Formats: sequence, structure tokens, C-alpha cells
Amino acid sequence: MPRPAAPSERCSVPRFRVTLPLLTAVASTALALVSAPVASASDPATRPAQPISYTAEAGGVHQLTNPGQPWPGVDDWSCRPTAEHPRPVILLHGTGANGVNNWGTVAPSLLNEGYCVFSPTYGATPLFPGIGGALRMSDHVAEMTAYLDGVLAATGAEQADMVGHSQGVTVGMHLSKVTRPGRIGTVVSLGGFAGGTAEAGLPGLASLSPMVDLEGMAAESSRGLPDGPLPMPFPAMLDINEHSPTGRLLFAGGTPFDPGTRYTLIASAYDGLVPPAMSFPEGDHPGVTTHVLQDTCAQNGADHAALYADPQTLDLMLNALDPEAAVTPRCWPTTPILGALGAVPPRGKA
Repeated sequence: MPRPAAPSERCSVPRFRVTLPLLTAVASTALALVSAPVASASDPATRPAQPISYTAEAGGVHQLTNPGQPWPGVDDWSCRPTAEHPRPVILLHGTGANGVNNWGTVAPSLLNEGYCVFSPTYGATPLFPGIGGALRMSDHVAEMTAYLDGVLAATGAEQADMVGHSQGVTVGMHLSKVTRPGRIGTVVSLGGFAGGTAEAGLPGLASLSPMVDLEGMAAESSRGLPDGPLPMPFPAMLDINEHSPTGRLLFAGGTPFDPGTRYTLIASAYDGLVPPAMSFPEGDHPGVTTHVLQDTCAQNGADHAALYADPQTLDLMLNALDPEAAVTPRCWPTTPILGALGAVPPRGKA
């Protein structure tokens, strides 16, 4: 089945000037793809295992050294999910990131487990195609709803799973509850917002909450905030609360959760942008599991940036996507911003 045009055209990484060496490389790559066996492109079980770097910079390094290219094995529109992993996984990056630099640890981890993996860049502008999450939340939700439809049509799957980081979690939760309920099996949140408490403040500004009533300001201003373009960078940050136009849709009925979707919310006590009090809503919610990394691993120092490179986080994510193959999460020293220290043991070996 051909790759859907609309989702792929909207989700891109930075463009670079075309040179003769680049044209030669592209031609060689295209020839290799054409001559490769069909099974290697469509069956995730035939892919060779990839090394995994537990550093927050792994995706950015790949983007710099392979300009314009997705992570190897990602965005394979001929991939067909297996009986073991019947749902493709869509990765939704955070504010200002993209489908490559946010997922240098998560993408190969999922590929090695045999998933079909898709990693779009959503909400980018033509001027800065590699900087995602730069529009309003309604724009991001509409774009990713169409993208989800394209993934399901291309793979033949009934449902997809979503792994989001930061703002990407809110986008995924909108799809699971508002625009495509029933089509998302699992949402995994890495440092995302799911309600929290008023005392925690607002996403991205949690450290100011002891001094400023950010929740009160949001309640006053966001209710009357019109949807549409705003003359400011990353205006979707104004939408990630219960009071904005899109926020009211997500929190209708008092919860951002769809009863037919499973949610795993992962947070770190060292996250200064979206701490656990903001990641988790108050009370118990059916189908929702929460994890604070330091509750079971005191030496984990992952912050908002290192969450997606942390071995414990990766194991919790994979456990959520495939509970029958769950392992004890690795407790490994992880530093803020950079990621894990030393040689990390393989999954299930620590």
C-alpha cells in the first residue's frame, strides 16, 4: 500500500541544500531499498538489532550526521504489525523538538522489540520545518488525527499505541479521548500533563508556582482565549491546561482519560517543568497507572530532558505496551540533561 501523502508531507525534518554528494547518497539509498527483499521492509521481525544509546543527545546526533533522514527503521510505511505486537507505535515529541531528535533511545528500543514505529514532526512551520510543536494545540491535534488515520490505513491495524513526551502527551490524549476514541490502545506519558493540582502551577512553569498563582492566571485568561494563530513562539503552551478551548474538550466530564484506553504516566521528582504533582491527576482513575521513578530507584536523577533516555523509563514504557512480556525495570544512575551513566545492562538483565 503506498505511503499516505498528507501525513508524510506535513511531518518533516530540517531541509538542507542539495549537493552532488547528497544526490549520490540518496540515489544509492533508493537503489538499495528497491533491490532489498520485500520481507526486510515489511516484517519487523526481520530487522537487525540496533545498538541503544541511553543519552538524551542520541537523536540529535543522528539528525546532524544524517540530515533529512528518519531514524533507521522508523516511518516504514510498508511495515506490517505482527501478532505479538499488533498495534503500531506513534511517537509524539515535545515542544520545539522533532520526530528524530526526541527519540534516539526510544525508537531503537521499540524497533528491537519488533514494533512498527512512526515518528512524525508535527506543528512545524515552513520556515523552521525541524522545530515542531510550534502551532496551536488544535492544529497539532488535527494534524496528528489525520496522521493516525494514515498509519492505521497503511498498516491495517485496528488501533495504535502512542508514546508522548511533554506536549506530545497532550496531543496523544486528545486523539485517544476527543478525536479518535477507540483507536488508541495505550498512551504512555513521559513527563506529560494530565491534570495535576492547582498548587503545581502550569506545565513548563512549575518552578514559579510558589511565587505566582499561575493556575489562577490561566483560569482567568485561558477561558476567553480565542483559538487560532497567536503572535508568540510555541502558543500551544497556553492550551495545555483545563481552561483553554482545547483544554475544555480534553477535560470534559472531569477527566482527560478515555475509558477504553490504558494510560501509563511516568514522571520524575527531578522534573522542574512537569513534576509528578502536575503529571498525575488527583484520585484513582480506572485504566491509569502512575510511576514516579524515584519511588523505586533513588539513584535515578533523570529530569525532563533525560526522561526519554532513561533505562527505567524505557522499561516502564515497554512494560505498558506489552504487559505480558514485562520485566523488572532497570534501576540505573541517570543524570539530568545528559542521560544514563556508564554501560547500561540489557533489558531484563539488571
